[in-house]
Amino acid sequence: MKSMKNRISYWSATFYHIALLLLAASIPNSKYTTSIFQFVVMGFWLFHNSDIKYIEEFKKGARNFPLRFIRFFRDFLISIFNSLIAKFREFFKNKAALAVTSLLFLHVIGLLYTSDFHYAFKDLRTKLPLLLLPLFFSTGPKVNTRTLYLLLTGYAFAIFGGTIYRLVLYFNLSVADPRAIDAHTSHIRFSLNAVFAIFILFYFVRLHNFFTSWQKTFLIILAIWFVFFMIYLRYTTGLSILVIVAIIVLLFEALKGSSIKRRIIFLVSGLALLIAPIVYFSSVVKQFYHKEQVYFPQLDAYTIQGNSYYHDTVNFRVENGQYVGLYICEKELRKSWAQRSKMLFDSLDSKQQVLRYTLIRYLASKNLRKDSVGVAHLTSQDIQKIEAGMTNPNNGNGFNIRTQINNFLNGWDNYRRYGNANSSSLLQRFEYWRTSLILIKQHLLFGVGTGDAPDAFSQQYEKIKSSLDPKNRLRSHNQFLSITVTFGIIGLLWFIFSLIYPMIITKGYHNYLYMIFWLIFMISIFTEDTIESQEGLTFYAYFTSLFLFALINNEVKEEMPDKVENQTELY
Repeated sequence: MKSMKNRISYWSATFYHIALLLLAASIPNSKYTTSIFQFVVMGFWLFHNSDIKYIEEFKKGARNFPLRFIRFFRDFLISIFNSLIAKFREFFKNKAALAVTSLLFLHVIGLLYTSDFHYAFKDLRTKLPLLLLPLFFSTGPKVNTRTLYLLLTGYAFAIFGGTIYRLVLYFNLSVADPRAIDAHTSHIRFSLNAVFAIFILFYFVRLHNFFTSWQKTFLIILAIWFVFFMIYLRYTTGLSILVIVAIIVLLFEALKGSSIKRRIIFLVSGLALLIAPIVYFSSVVKQFYHKEQVYFPQLDAYTIQGNSYYHDTVNFRVENGQYVGLYICEKELRKSWAQRSKMLFDSLDSKQQVLRYTLIRYLASKNLRKDSVGVAHLTSQDIQKIEAGMTNPNNGNGFNIRTQINNFLNGWDNYRRYGNANSSSLLQRFEYWRTSLILIKQHLLFGVGTGDAPDAFSQQYEKIKSSLDPKNRLRSHNQFLSITVTFGIIGLLWFIFSLIYPMIITKGYHNYLYMIFWLIFMISIFTEDTIESQEGLTFYAYFTSLFLFALINNEVKEEMPDKVENQTELY
């Protein structure tokens, strides 16, 4: 009986860990399979540590099969029920796991003063992993270091598969912005996973006795692939978080390193990574606003066709040191545009911007005059970009830092002058945050309740006559503000407690991989409602529970893995 019990325990734990791997692989790639594999994990978790005497008794029985089967099924249910009771008793003793799960119960309490129960219950379903995953990981089969590394390796390869899938979609779909591709999960959530995978892979490269040299070479190539993938598809949020976390890690290593030479290398690298973007950004801003002196008497007054130019330095601003509004002949623009595009000259482009202004700025960015000759120099691809609302030929050609900064500065000028934030997702966040603060002042202590946040935002946008288009009128895009709008200051303090207390009580700050994950998550919630989506919430709940509750005696504790040896003990 003991031998059978050991075999069943071994294989149930094995299948449980396989289910965990499949769940991890689903988080960056598919909300649908993420839900499925949570239930698969639940199935093996229920069977873990249950009394299996009924299996042996069923095998020994010889006659009366229907009766034996009924008894077998009855004993199976009793065993599962007793196991479930024991697991919940164990779970309620785990203060850290309860702290993570308490965020779900905050949403349950918010039902007491909500009015939109339809959205509230939908939100509760989204938040269910806050209960399930801490419960599974804290009371299910434990994970040793070897199994952890295998889980994370499979997770990284699943993200690699996700990059291939997204590239295939990008090459086969007609989209101006690759971030708009519908790939089953948000591009921002996917980029968070990719950033975490990059740090995991470099962590593996520094391990002793786990990966061979050629395997480590492949892992380095894979990490570099993830970086270039985010650059190519312009995943700005992921790239920004990657740089910020890299700076923090380098500076931390400079402070704690034992070798003077090593500390200097880390310090110089961290400071360089910190200062270089600031210097570059400042130079681009300076060039963007630099104004060359314009001598209007020296400007050409007529086009090649003999039509008059007009020079507008009031409505059109300076971009890249050049006045966009010089050399405009609207008569020729209108006629030439009609010959190149089916979109009307006086209509809106695909970004709901005035098309004639998009055309003028695009011609200026190519250093072309705004007349028939300028339009004639535009390629078919240029016409498509203008129709799509792009004001620069570099847009849509992969990641270009200067173009990204210039687009932001254009949008910022437009926002300051006209209050229109629709042209930039970052500027839209200013409107989200402004509206959030207004709602917080109105519901300071307890917020609006679990289900009322969407209606509250919608009504407030109407009250302040926001310039945001209806499709852009979203929630806070800052998890701290989102929680405070929904649950007030009380909820915000509760949320912060749920983020920090589990790490402190489990001493998770000694776990390098967990701290990298925690940093990525914490940085993301300043500009995103990360846990308001299924993929974001599962990302948080899965890895928090894995690192804090599932590891055997918190095996992985090294700040950096230089001294970590291969630990191969089984479950």
